[in-house]
Amino acid sequence: MRKLILLTGVFSLLVLQFACQNPEQEEPHRFRQGVLDLKDITFKEDTIVDLQGEWELYFGEFHYPPFHGEKPLTGYLAIPSSWQDEEFGGEELPRTGHVTLRAFIHISKQTVGQELRIYIPDVASSYRFFANGILIGGQGKPGINQFDDTPRIKSKYYTLIPDKEVIELVFHIANYDNNFGGFWAIPSLGNKNALDREKMLANARELFLLGALVLIGLYHFGLYFYKRKETSIFYFAVFCFLLGIRLAFTGERYVLELFPNFHWPTAFRIEFASFYFAVPTFLLFIYSLFPKESNPKYVRFVLIASIAFALTLFLPISVFTILLYGFQILAFFTIGYVIHINLKAVFNKRPNSKLFFLGLLILAFSVALDILRHSLNNRGIGFTPYALLCFIFIQSLILSSRIANAFIRAEELAESLKISNESLLAVTENLEQIVSERTFQLNSSLNRIKKDLLLAKKIQQKILPEDGIKFEHLKIHLYFQPQGEVGGDFYDIFELDNGTVRFFVADATGHGIQAALYTMAIKSEYEAIKRFITKTDDLMNHLNQKIQNKFSGLKIVFSGFLLDIDTKTKTVYYSSAGHPNQIFQSSGEQIILDRTGNIIGLKKDQPYTQKQFQMAMGDRILLFTDGMLEQKNESREEFGMERIQKILVDYSEKESERVLAELVIQLFLFQGKEEQEDDQTMVLIEWEKTS
Repeated sequence: MRKLILLTGVFSLLVLQFACQNPEQEEPHRFRQGVLDLKDITFKEDTIVDLQGEWELYFGEFHYPPFHGEKPLTGYLAIPSSWQDEEFGGEELPRTGHVTLRAFIHISKQTVGQELRIYIPDVASSYRFFANGILIGGQGKPGINQFDDTPRIKSKYYTLIPDKEVIELVFHIANYDNNFGGFWAIPSLGNKNALDREKMLANARELFLLGALVLIGLYHFGLYFYKRKETSIFYFAVFCFLLGIRLAFTGERYVLELFPNFHWPTAFRIEFASFYFAVPTFLLFIYSLFPKESNPKYVRFVLIASIAFALTLFLPISVFTILLYGFQILAFFTIGYVIHINLKAVFNKRPNSKLFFLGLLILAFSVALDILRHSLNNRGIGFTPYALLCFIFIQSLILSSRIANAFIRAEELAESLKISNESLLAVTENLEQIVSERTFQLNSSLNRIKKDLLLAKKIQQKILPEDGIKFEHLKIHLYFQPQGEVGGDFYDIFELDNGTVRFFVADATGHGIQAALYTMAIKSEYEAIKRFITKTDDLMNHLNQKIQNKFSGLKIVFSGFLLDIDTKTKTVYYSSAGHPNQIFQSSGEQIILDRTGNIIGLKKDQPYTQKQFQMAMGDRILLFTDGMLEQKNESREEFGMERIQKILVDYSEKESERVLAELVIQLFLFQGKEEQEDDQTMVLIEWEKTS
């Protein structure tokens, strides 16, 4: 690959060296001050002479041959240069206006009477010309102002039979529209057979290329019709059609041959439009081939710029032809960008990138060779049209390769599908037996799981205190309903040595088996310290540290509420680790027992505080988990704290057993047909009234 890049660089330097050589070397046949001496030339079957050099220029006048009297000569114009911006007599000529060009050709006696051909290239924007005073032909209708002028640009071959040894050529040229007035290329004079052959070859080349572009475009449009996901096929087809349109409206302009009355300004706009849209279309084609190497922002910029330039075609011709230079600069940078993308694709070893680069090299080298041969005045058949066709053909090969690969992948998938179908057929034949075996295995596994869950439920029920537990002065009623077979709620009731009864309610995150396993870990750590730590806030701190040290990797977090009732002094102490607010009811008044710290397991060294209050006979404390509060009904309303408080108030005169039962009943009625969403736990504590 490096050798290829080096070869490309060397060739480019050689082309630049030849192109930059001084072109002002002495040429034997060239107009000098309006005179071309061809007396030493015999017009054989292959003789063609370029009519370039200094022609007499008369600006702002149409002089008809033969010139009578003294005509003020503006100066000498080097054909095929435009008179625009040329300076004569200290004045610059404008790009618009009308001129007369005159030149004399001296021929040998043998050439007099011989049938010659003269080739007149595109001339902007209208002309007529005379040979020895006889009107030979023209394009459009040159006028002395833009209102009298009828523009029409088309190359033409004319017959010229000289009747004397001096041929006087006179051109009337008018330009009020185009940015470049005058000859766009070099006219030529030659033997009838030579120029006829050149015309035939030029027509054959362009028509062959036009036909090839149309056929390739139609072929790829057909491919895209059946394979819509390959956008590269669509862009390439559009690019071929745009090139075909441009070819039909430039060069020999076959559209004007087929339709002589075709509106010339419209044809000129179509020619420009094909250029404006061909550049972004080709860029989109490159982007679809090598998307990872392309920059979508630049592609979007070129597309927007091309649309903007295309909109200028609604302006007068004299305006949008000037703006063409801006788009030519954009096209130049786009060509460089395409080469850059192609080189990146080659380095990244993208499929077909080397083949694409080969097409670019062939096209670039052919254009460079034609420029070089033209600078050396070496006439002949140009390589550029054939290189363009070769480039288009290579792009077709690239797309064909992509389609072929898609077909290969489709065949491989079809073969794989066939094998899969055969396997599926074999499986289907034994499906009933397989389903029966799998069903038996699943049922066995399910039965084992049910047994394990039932055992886990019994174990969890055994480790939780049972309802009916009694302590002096305290009546305790319990309710525990897990969401599944086992749950993540945990509670414990324990009497310390000093007559203090300790209550602990915890709610591990989640529910089900995972949460139940968490509660086992919580119970294990709580059991280890519950007898030895007197203050509730100290116990919470120790429990948090133990959970963090031992289970930090498991990320066990839970809320907890620890409450101590000193039955001797009737003093209640509590600490709440992120647990929902609990309720203390005394003499018809309700007091909310709020949080005194964050949930356990979040981080180490969390501060917890202890609060206290006095309890009297008949007072009640309700401890519960958030499964009570967050249970929803069919309207997606939560049971909430207010309903619990209202039930406690409404049944404050009832027995504590009745209060807890009413809480359960109201929760069940509220829930309705909705499923239980979380584990539900309640612990109702009452200081007994004296009988």
